[in-house]
Amino acid sequence: MKRIFKKLILSCLDKLGFLYFLHYKNRHKISVLMLHGVMTPHDNTIWNPLRPQLSPGELQRVLGILSSYYQFITVKQCIDMLEGKIPLIDNALLITFDDGYRNNIDYALPICEQFAIKPVLFVTTGYIDSGLPFWFDRLDYALQQNMGGVISFEYQGAKYCFDATSRQALKTSYQAFRDHCKQVFTEDIEMNQLFNALSEMLEIRAGKALREISTDDDWSAMVSWPQLREAVKTGRLDVSSHTVDHLRVDRLPEEQILIQLQQSKMRIEQELAGKCHYFCYPNGNYNDLAISLLKKTGYRAAFSTDVGLCEVKDSLMTLKRFNFPANKTKNEILYQLNR
Repeated sequence: MKRIFKKLILSCLDKLGFLYFLHYKNRHKISVLMLHGVMTPHDNTIWNPLRPQLSPGELQRVLGILSSYYQFITVKQCIDMLEGKIPLIDNALLITFDDGYRNNIDYALPICEQFAIKPVLFVTTGYIDSGLPFWFDRLDYALQQNMGGVISFEYQGAKYCFDATSRQALKTSYQAFRDHCKQVFTEDIEMNQLFNALSEMLEIRAGKALREISTDDDWSAMVSWPQLREAVKTGRLDVSSHTVDHLRVDRLPEEQILIQLQQSKMRIEQELAGKCHYFCYPNGNYNDLAISLLKKTGYRAAFSTDVGLCEVKDSLMTLKRFNFPANKTKNEILYQLNR
């Protein structure tokens, strides 16, 4: 009911020209959209993650709407405009992908090419090198292999439990667990030790592990360096850093932050024979120390998950982004990107 009412209001605002006015008013600002995995269940999928996933069809639909109102730009154009090196393009929009899933190349990139979009892919180099799935996908899969009751365990004196009586119940309790851990743990290395211990326990109990199937799994498989080299060489996308291990940089000591920034930058430059100028904060977390070290290690700009439009006056080390406006009408999309 609430969304129906919102649609009616936005329809009225559209007819009055208010949405067009907002869009015109913000024409000299840059919109940056944030995406992760792009996949839809099909005959070859081995499992289905609990986290919401964007389908290729929805990506194509929304990009089709956006193409009527925005001009797609590259990450270099974005930063050059914000630095005043080149003139601003009216209603400029940048597409970014976080993490480095293989499905970004297999499913999302062909759709981006239909709209002459050259996105930037922020990759976690350690996961590309190892070929192992992310901890959140590993744990998701392990939990789903233990459906049927309440899953309880104890770790370093703390007790945790998941309601695995149904998929929806597990989805809710898994999200609550992740949110709780992100708030409680002051260092990500310690938090990851918990996730790995829990995943290992569940894998032993079920006799199954995501790493055993990840190379054939369209949901969790990481992109490879050869795939990235081919896409970069042919000018289809840009690649930059999302750390080595997908750790929140504000939850690490200085020496560990430097490792995450320097080594990921070095690996990208080694493998792709080009400079890595841009960074994306895992989970959107940052602090003054991380910003200082980013500048020290030679990054030009960094993207956060703070919501909003990017302007010339903004700090290049905390650039804002919007979540990709999936499952929204044209009016809802324009309203979301112009608030």
